Formats: sequence, structure tokens, C-alpha cells
Amino acid sequence: GIFLILSGVFRLDIGTLVAGIGIGGLALALAAKESLENLLASFTIFLDKPFVLGDLVQVGGILGVVEKVGFRSTRLRTLERSFLTIPNKKMVDTELDNLSLRTFRRARFSVGLIYQTTQEQISLIVNDIQEFIDQHPNTNQEGKVRFTEFGSSSLDIMVQYFVDTMDWDVFLNVKQEINFKIMEIVKKHGSDFAYPSTTVFLNQTK
Repeated sequence: GIFLILSGVFRLDIGTLVAGIGIGGLALALAAKESLENLLASFTIFLDKPFVLGDLVQVGGILGVVEKVGFRSTRLRTLERSFLTIPNKKMVDTELDNLSLRTFRRARFSVGLIYQTTQEQISLIVNDIQEFIDQHPNTNQEGKVRFTEFGSSSLDIMVQYFVDTMDWDVFLNVKQEINFKIMEIVKKHGSDFAYPSTTVFLNQTK
């Protein structure tokens, strides 16, 4: 056949020629397979719409804004303002969190009180913070305020609440307002905020 003719005319090693074609064909097949998978994934993106242009998404630990969706890949603008190109197959197969679809932002932190704070004071502080968060016009009813830990240098109160907005400035303003109120409540009930400290015991020898 063709391999015998090529061997006679160009004095080629048929085994080497076939092996070369086999390796090249395998490489082409793999490349074609990857391209086809990305193409099919792009159809999935266009049909299911897990995200659209402008959405803030997190995929595989990467956070960015969707700038472009092509037939082979999706381009994200990261928070560092760089462009990142991700194959569409990865965008479909990897767990993806579309933050733009959220209707709220969560705040969670601890408030550390000095150890001189009494049980009654802690109870009053917790109740007042909880009441303020529950009645705030920009939070929902899922906020939690609890005395949770005996820290190394503080009595820790966990504060968690959800702000009904995705606007970053609105969220920061609400968080600031609640923080100021917490400071006011702690002062009102005669306690104070703790800071990391170390107690040193000295042995006095004669």
C-alpha cells in the first residue's frame, strides 16, 4: 500500500512512520476531545445560565467577575484586576458559587469582654445586642448572639447576622452602625472590651 510506496521511494522505515503517525494522531485526538468537551460545556453554560456577564463567581478557590464567555473558555477579572482564562469544562465540572445571586451578606465575629464581667452583665449585653440586630431594618430574623467561649484573656460573645443587601457600601454602613451600638451596650452595662494579656506570678523569696 501507500506505506510500501513511501518506503521504496523515500527509503523510510515503515515502523517508525506508522509509530509517528500513531503518536501524532493520538495527540490530535486528545486535543480534539478537549476542544469538544469545552464546546459542549459552553452550550451547558448558555442553556443553564449558572452565571452571566458581570456576575461575581467563585470557582475552584478563584474569585472574579465574569467578563467574557466563549466557546472554549470563560474569562474572569480577579479582585487583583488581572484576567484569568478558565476552560469551560472546568467551569461546568467544578463547584461554582455565584455570589451575585445571593440576596444578603453575612457578618460574623466575636466580642471579647473582660473577665471581671458578671454573668448578669453578659446576659444583659447578649440580649440587648440580639434585640438591636433583630429590630434593625436592614437585617433579617436569623441573627444570633450567644456567649460561646471562655477565651485565654476574654469572655467571648459570638455575633452573627445577615444584611439584606448585596451592595458593599450598604453592608459596611450597617456593620458600622451595629458595631457602634455594641460599644454603647457594653459600656451601658458596666463592662469593657478585653485585649490579649498575660498574667505573671512572681515568687518572692527571702
